[in-house]
Amino acid sequence: MLKGIYTPIVTPFAEDESIDYGKLKHNLDLLAKTDLDGIVVLGSNGEFVYLTHAEKLELIKFCIENFTREKRIIVGTSYDSTLETISFCKEAAELGADAALILPPHYYKGSMNEEVLYNHFVDVADESPIPVMLYNMPGNTGINMSSKLIARLARHPNIVGIKDTSGNIVQLSEIVRDTDDDFVVFAGNAGYLLPALTVGARGATVALGNILPNECCQLVKLVKEGKLEEARELQLKLIEINFIVTGGMGVPALKAGMDMLGYQGGIPRRPLRPLEEDKKQVVKAALGKLGVL
Repeated sequence: MLKGIYTPIVTPFAEDESIDYGKLKHNLDLLAKTDLDGIVVLGSNGEFVYLTHAEKLELIKFCIENFTREKRIIVGTSYDSTLETISFCKEAAELGADAALILPPHYYKGSMNEEVLYNHFVDVADESPIPVMLYNMPGNTGINMSSKLIARLARHPNIVGIKDTSGNIVQLSEIVRDTDDDFVVFAGNAGYLLPALTVGARGATVALGNILPNECCQLVKLVKEGKLEEARELQLKLIEINFIVTGGMGVPALKAGMDMLGYQGGIPRRPLRPLEEDKKQVVKAALGKLGVL
């Protein structure tokens, strides 16, 4: 069963916007030594929408070959086409991925009613050689998968969990309530990690894990140990920097924060742009408040 903290790793790019595998190897080596339970390759922070399919396969292969097998590797295999999503799941499985993380198709969102979405995920899960995790991210897709739909999908033997980035703690609670214990519910943002854990989430997939992996894992540990006051204090400390590197300034800020803390974020791929100097100071100040700089 998947549990704990996973981080969707960034894809470092060189000045010519090619993937910088030297920087990626550096990051993988450091993350392997942390308390993380695993990583997500081709998540939102990996700028997967800006990669060619060939680059995606190359990236999966590299990460699997260069990251410890003591931790699990989830791969984002989302395409708007059901057929292409199935094909990608099979390719990721052949390369050694442990599970697939899949967004709802959303380009024709007006036609993506619950029955269409249900059939899409069931068709994918029927043919995927690896377990499927649903990925609810209405902020980017414009589609919110209801708790009712997720509960239906959770009955499929190859749909094992969900990453919910909606930020709706009531909806997340309903998912926990309406699914079996072996269905894994992950928070999708470190900003509400503690509330999610207290209502039954098994862990999270969080961008903040790229720069503060052990702090995110420590919060889970504190909850397990019943040290809720300490967990609350840590959660409150993480809110500011988490917002900056997610909803605030996004991937460019996350990459800048990595550079400040000994990782190698590299530059984003256009149309994203490297973080401006004044905004880097905002990131630096937030990290300074936490005492990690």
